[in-house]
Amino acid sequence: MQITTVMVIILMAWSVFTLLKAGYNPVPLPLPQNLHFSKESLGFLSHSFPEQDVAKMFGLLGILIAFGHSVLAMSGEESLAQVNRELAHPKLKNLKKAAIVIAIYSFVFTGLSALLSVMLIPDAVRVPVYKDNLISGLAMYMWGPLILRLIFRAFVVVVGFLILSGAVNTAIIGSNGVLNRVSEDGVLADWFRFPHRKYGTSSRIINMVVILQILTILASRGNVYVLGEAYAFGVIWSFTFNSLSMLVLRFKYKGDRGWKVPPNITIGGIEIPIGLFSVMLVLLSTALMNLATKSVATLAGVSFSAVFFVIFTVSEHANRKKHALAKAHMKDHFQLLQRDTVDRGSLGIRPGNVLVPVRDYNTLNHLRWVLEHTDTREQDVVVMTARVSQFGTAAYGLSSEQVFSDYEQTLFTRAVSVAESVGKRISLLVVPARDPWSAIAQTAHNLESSAVAAGISSKMTAAEQAFALGSAWEAIPEPKKQFVLQIVQPAGIVDTFRIGPHTPTMKNEDVALLHRLWLNVTREPGLENVHHHDILTEALTRFAHDYGASDHENIVKELRRHGTVSGPLPVRRIADQIHTVQPEPTRADRDDGPHSPEE
Repeated sequence: MQITTVMVIILMAWSVFTLLKAGYNPVPLPLPQNLHFSKESLGFLSHSFPEQDVAKMFGLLGILIAFGHSVLAMSGEESLAQVNRELAHPKLKNLKKAAIVIAIYSFVFTGLSALLSVMLIPDAVRVPVYKDNLISGLAMYMWGPLILRLIFRAFVVVVGFLILSGAVNTAIIGSNGVLNRVSEDGVLADWFRFPHRKYGTSSRIINMVVILQILTILASRGNVYVLGEAYAFGVIWSFTFNSLSMLVLRFKYKGDRGWKVPPNITIGGIEIPIGLFSVMLVLLSTALMNLATKSVATLAGVSFSAVFFVIFTVSEHANRKKHALAKAHMKDHFQLLQRDTVDRGSLGIRPGNVLVPVRDYNTLNHLRWVLEHTDTREQDVVVMTARVSQFGTAAYGLSSEQVFSDYEQTLFTRAVSVAESVGKRISLLVVPARDPWSAIAQTAHNLESSAVAAGISSKMTAAEQAFALGSAWEAIPEPKKQFVLQIVQPAGIVDTFRIGPHTPTMKNEDVALLHRLWLNVTREPGLENVHHHDILTEALTRFAHDYGASDHENIVKELRRHGTVSGPLPVRRIADQIHTVQPEPTRADRDDGPHSPEE
């Protein structure tokens, strides 16, 4: 794209300079008397109407024919559907940006280059010599030395090669995505989607697409006109059916939308999508016009569609016997890479990541919350499930089916679907363990996670989940780092706990009591410089001594009484972006009123 942009800028600037230096050929207006149609342009209509009658009878229709024939040259928007799964978050915003870029290139570059070719290339040369390669013709009719024009023409050839290489690659990506979804829906056999042993890609589909591409080129003998016509048929009709489905969906789907095609008016409580209907109407008119005037495209497109319809129908019928349940079709295939230990380096995960434990594929709200509040370009999100078994962490002794069963396959399929809907990247991890809490704590330790985000349990409260994970963290040998546990509830409320040593939450009366003690102590001679934390340190030291020695039973009795009165530990509720936990800045201990001491 960068090289193409350089070529476009040179082409436009040089063309304007040539127009000023050498003048230009007059451009005829799109009037009926100026419209001329060849047999190729009229297609099936050439057998019914003479060329002169078409020009006189169908002036506006002739412009519509020209527009339909130029759709291929101005295409590019169809690529958005092919790369939709790779669009980064926020998807809608990036989709608009990509659409604007494509529109600018299509109308400015393609439209102006066609106009300039008429203005600069003589009619006697343009049609017979350069009609299939106008940009090369423009290069040869620029004002300047012949050697510069030849160099620029060679540059145009290189850029054309790069553009077509990208188009071939995009076609492979798009075909791979479509056939993967067709296979997931049960139309094609699961055999096509099995991942490559080394690379983990759907290599069977990719190889099949590339082979079909080569066979298509050989069968057409490289005829650009035939290939372009067949491609234009698919583009315009896919656009037409997509716009029609969006129009139907506007009336069927009643949920919130991120954006609507303007304008829209409401009459009697019913929203009339004028903009969407107009788009569909223009596309349908263009498609019908192409159907009548593009004979090669119609024959090739209808034949292609009929052949693949038969193949898909037969395949779906044969596949239905093997897969009785529809859910079985909706599982992605994953490549299992086994390791003896969870190592951040070998997994390619950066420190400070967010670990998201998952277990129930019907309750992944916490994963969606994490992805919506995390910039995965700066912070990795690791989706982990603990495979509880009697073998524990001895993964090297287990088969792939014991570590990654159909349940894990369904679970990760749903997780990937959530990530795709948000437009974020995730890493997947299965950890065999006897205890899921130990697996989560050890994995967070090994990956150097800054936060663990879990869903609310149906059997445990948030405080109980935090206590279970904290107990598992205590069993990990030193050195170990603290992290934040966030329990995400379905309503979007998040309970936050710090796992590991941290400053406790103090009640207002505790702070006031500490302050009164500090006031009394500082009145004693020689204790004027005592701070709040000095008093707390002394109190904790005495508590530790008494708890381990003389007053153990009384202390336990009092703590039980406090626990009964105050209830579970308080939690802090937030709904903020997940971030790496940083220590709070040190604050000077001043005697300007009651406050929590620095510990």
